Amino acid sequence: MTTKILALVDGSTYATSVCRAAAWIAGRLGLGVDLLHILPDAHAKGTGDLSGALTLGARTALMEELVTLDAHRAKLAAKQGHAILDDAAALLAGDGVTPVEQKLRHGDLIETLTALMPELRALVIGKRGEGSAGAFDHLGSNLERNIRSATVPVFVAAREFRPIEKVLIAYDGSASADRAVEWMAQSPVF
Repeated sequence: MTTKILALVDGSTYATSVCRAAAWIAGRLGLGVDLLHILPDAHAKGTGDLSGALTLGARTALMEELVTLDAHRAKLAAKQGHAILDDAAALLAGDGVTPVEQKLRHGDLIETLTALMPELRALVIGKRGEGSAGAFDHLGSNLERNIRSATVPVFVAAREFRPIEKVLIAYDGSASADRAVEWMAQSPVF
């Protein structure tokens, strides 16, 4: 049974709005909220294996330092993730949402969402994430991927939350557009 709203939170300026939107939706549906923060892959930002660039004499000592540095970065990222989740949970609790569950995950965002999707009623994501600070001309890099992989309604939070008063559905006659219209017709959210 789909019993939860999933709110994707990060360190971006949109995280507060994501929480407010999730609380608003959860309140109308009488559901709890799961908060999800995905830890970044340290090797994705060019901090991968540098051992091939090391000379033989420096390799052992430097490799030990690099391993220690990677472990330290991973611990800091986990602490930051827990802090983000704790702050988001406090916002939801302040809005009267119960239950609230915190999920800190490693790995690919889409794979994680796919695994969690059967438990969900809706997904809330910010229009932009941490990586797009100051990029106001385009949407966040994960937004389209998340929407395309979702099998539940996706709510996109703007920088500041405002209760939803009007809804626009892009209708193209497809099965997913038909599901969106059906969901809107039956939804107690609006």
